[in-house]
Amino acid sequence: MKKNICKIKTIVFQYIKSLNWKMLIILGVFCVVLAILNNIFVDDSKSVEWIGSQPVLEVPE
Repeated sequence: MKKNICKIKTIVFQYIKSLNWKMLIILGVFCVVLAILNNIFVDDSKSVEWIGSQPVLEVPE
C-alpha cells in the first residue's frame, strides 16, 4: 500500500514537472486581459461591477 502511494506521488510529480509553466502563465494572463476587454465593450446592463470601481459619469447629450 505504501509502495503504491509513493509510486503515485512520483508519477504526479513527474507530470507536474513536465508541464510548460511559461505557456500556462501566458495563457492565464491572456484570459484575464480578454475578460477585462470583454467587460469594457459589452452593454452596461451586461457589464460586471469591479470591486471598488468608481461610478461612470453619463456623457451629456
